Amino acid sequence: MLRMVQKISLLPELVINQIAAGEVLEHPASAVKELIENALDAGATRIAIDIIGGGQQLIRIEDNGCGMSASDAMVCLQRHATSKIRETDDLLRLVTLGFRGEALAAIGSVSRLEMQTADGAESTRVVADGGKILTVEPCARNQGTTIDIRSLFYNVPARLKFQKSPRASSSQILKMVQTIALGYTEVSFTLRSDNQVVFQREGESEWQSRAREILGPLSHLVEAKIDTYRVEGLIGSPEEARGNRSCQYTFVNRRPVFSPLIARAVKDGYSTRIGESQYPAFLLFLDLPPEEFDINVHPQKRDIRFQNEGKIYRLIERGIRAAFEQNISNASIDEVMPRLDWSHLIGRERTYSMPFIKPKESAPAREPLPWSLQEEIQPSFIPPSRYRRAVAVVGSFLLLEGEGFYLLDLKGAEARILFEERGVKGEPLCEPIEIELGSEEGTKWALELQEIGVEARFLGGRFLAVDALPYGVEPVDLPDLLERFKADRKAASALCRFCRGRKKRYSLEEASLIEKKLGQCSDSLYDPLGRVIERKMEEEDLARLLEMK
Repeated sequence: MLRMVQKISLLPELVINQIAAGEVLEHPASAVKELIENALDAGATRIAIDIIGGGQQLIRIEDNGCGMSASDAMVCLQRHATSKIRETDDLLRLVTLGFRGEALAAIGSVSRLEMQTADGAESTRVVADGGKILTVEPCARNQGTTIDIRSLFYNVPARLKFQKSPRASSSQILKMVQTIALGYTEVSFTLRSDNQVVFQREGESEWQSRAREILGPLSHLVEAKIDTYRVEGLIGSPEEARGNRSCQYTFVNRRPVFSPLIARAVKDGYSTRIGESQYPAFLLFLDLPPEEFDINVHPQKRDIRFQNEGKIYRLIERGIRAAFEQNISNASIDEVMPRLDWSHLIGRERTYSMPFIKPKESAPAREPLPWSLQEEIQPSFIPPSRYRRAVAVVGSFLLLEGEGFYLLDLKGAEARILFEERGVKGEPLCEPIEIELGSEEGTKWALELQEIGVEARFLGGRFLAVDALPYGVEPVDLPDLLERFKADRKAASALCRFCRGRKKRYSLEEASLIEKKLGQCSDSLYDPLGRVIERKMEEEDLARLLEMK
């Protein structure tokens, strides 16, 4: 008789806890996050964090929360022990940061843990090693909890082997503490690394001041609401966009999360103000009914799912757009000057070669309309000015007077107008301009040129006929515009480079017309690449600019 060998068996509790630790804890910052969240759920208003060796030698979290009794202190180190849920339906209306009951058990299984806790009636000290409780005894302590985590991952060599350097771990912990502090401004936080204070903030009711202390200046306030969904926060100006997501913070019901959906909605809200490879800086707080999202999709509660993603997207995207429409910068002239390109005031000659395209014949000029007809047409499409009067043109900048003085970058304004009028039928030419292409595909080019408002048709062979140009673009400008577009086939960058590269003098009348047309654009503050084109200035700024004071 062959004896059957049982292949499947239940894992020991220690192994189960270490597997859970592998899911919950990636590095010391993960342990810090879990312990701070427990302190916040306990109602703490002061939290002190001490780390040594990047948290691998010691993590100490001390709080003044509600504390625990002796029996609760022993049970809390067991897996799935929690005070935050009782039944399955509780998962649908979570209002606490922690709820799984895995954090302390997982941390204790891969460290040497000591906990002192007091609930106001009794004080208890618990010592555990590798998940095994060694000592439970009374101690002296004020209400609250102190947890010491020593030798993290000492009994899991595979996890310990892949930990980062103490310096890198300290940086991760600092960022984690700062992130949580952004969402809980009423709580005081202190972080010490190797006995040196690296972060300290007292509790305060004003969230914007703490946000600017930690993140720096974020210039636009976001406020939007759709039904029971609400968002509030701050976003940076397009000039403050970065090459990575390092300054993007999202909180859902005060819980820090990462959501590709929200990041995409913010980026789309910026529209053409920033490039595709840039990432805006933002801090957003979403307030949603607990049953409208699921945070129980990742062991570290890092990711989130929304029941109504379309509604979330619309809320964020509309809020970002509204923030730009309502916020007009009141920066001083010292802040304005470095961002405006004053090189346009210097008359430089620029020449461009067009090796891949050439006009077959000299381009005909547009025939001017009879003056009487201009007078009839003009009032119908020129909107009223947003200002009292246009004061003067200085190079490619227009000085306007309204509630104060404003400086308008005319070339950036023209780029914005051209970009937004791409879908509007252009000005027809008296005679088509026939151009010869190099190795470019004619049919494809005719379709792509619509992206910059140029109406063209394929004639066969290597020839195209251009029938209409965008408003303000003359036939003589066509080779330069096509060269710019050929560089990357992106309308925003092509139109910006074309307008800023033109050597052009503006009359006061022409500049005033540009300003009026800009007022009809959906965004009159930024060019298609996100460069500021309008700034408010005080009379003192103008005097200082001209060195009269």
